[in-house]
Amino acid sequence: MHYYRYYAQRNHYVRTTLSIFTFMIFSFLLYLNFDHLVYAYQVLRLQRHSHISLNSETKAGGPLGSQPRKLRGITRIDRLIRYHDFNYLQAKTLTYENHTYYNHIPILYRLPQKVTTSALLLIFHGCSRSANDWFHTFERQRIIGAAIDLGYGCLAFQATDEFTRCWSHNVNFKENNDAQMIFKGLEGFYKENPALENLPRFTFGASSGGIFSSIFVTNQRYPIQGQILFISIILPEVLENHVKKKKYPPTAWIYMPRDMEFASEERINASMDIFARENIPHKSFNIDPIIVTRTTFYDRIPTIGRAASRYLFKRLERNHWFDSNFCFIYNPRRTETWKEFLFSPTTGEMKTAEVHKIINNHKNIIPDFLNTIYGEHEISYERSYEALKWLHDIYQNEINSKT
Repeated sequence: MHYYRYYAQRNHYVRTTLSIFTFMIFSFLLYLNFDHLVYAYQVLRLQRHSHISLNSETKAGGPLGSQPRKLRGITRIDRLIRYHDFNYLQAKTLTYENHTYYNHIPILYRLPQKVTTSALLLIFHGCSRSANDWFHTFERQRIIGAAIDLGYGCLAFQATDEFTRCWSHNVNFKENNDAQMIFKGLEGFYKENPALENLPRFTFGASSGGIFSSIFVTNQRYPIQGQILFISIILPEVLENHVKKKKYPPTAWIYMPRDMEFASEERINASMDIFARENIPHKSFNIDPIIVTRTTFYDRIPTIGRAASRYLFKRLERNHWFDSNFCFIYNPRRTETWKEFLFSPTTGEMKTAEVHKIINNHKNIIPDFLNTIYGEHEISYERSYEALKWLHDIYQNEINSKT
């Protein structure tokens, strides 16, 4: 009798101990993966269907003020988008052509391989950037990936000013070296790819490249059917001489509300008022500051890894860079204390040396992404799919109305 009672008690203690131990392991795993679990729950709750209905949130004729639902500041479309052809997560898909025409005009281009090429997208970088960036930086790769899946063949051009790498803002095409370069470059490209010459052309210009785009779309030699201005504006002279005369293509703006000095929401709204009066299709897409989590750096810079992403989050948190919503309080361009506490090794933390090696390997990428997190005049893949699809739909609706 005592024998059985002893073993019953022992088994009870063993089961209790195992239950406590299992609960501790589960709690620890839950702590490590809390961000992912919350995100998964919110996505499932928002999704309600097995696919995204893009038209419901990017319909060309929808209200200008309407906004798609967002999760942690990022739209549902941008969170759930998958790239089927040019995928930033699969290096083997990141192929492109680099051809030089007339001995001095490089064009880097990538045509869709899984869908028919239905249009061409001429891409103009920002100051101090290059055509090469569009195929070698994660945010820009995602813009290219979205365009390619929609059927755009992507052609990235390089500004002629080798010092500033800014684009000419001269509205006189005869005196605009960049416009002349693109005319000549397209001439060579079409000789090499004659089947593409009759496809509609659109432009995507970032910052300085956006101002150039707003000028270039008025050319008569290679008509442009629509443009996207990323963190950029239209010059007053162009508004006066072309938009107000109804000689201007549909235009989409992608902007950051914290960008108060250059491509401000106020300036963009003023331009859109003119477009509205002239009945020219237009739409704006805003990019909010990023709500930072432990996985944010890994989600946007996959090569940085999870450990380094958690470390960067902790360092920013300990140095009081977050508000109550985990958005940046400080502008990384003006407050540069992050250079010390993010890139200097921290004593007393496990694997600090290994993490800092990874972080320093990304030293050229992290500063730009900090600007993206803050949300002021920096590259971001967000809203590009919607803007590109809006342009596509506007053009298709126009074609359908003529048939």
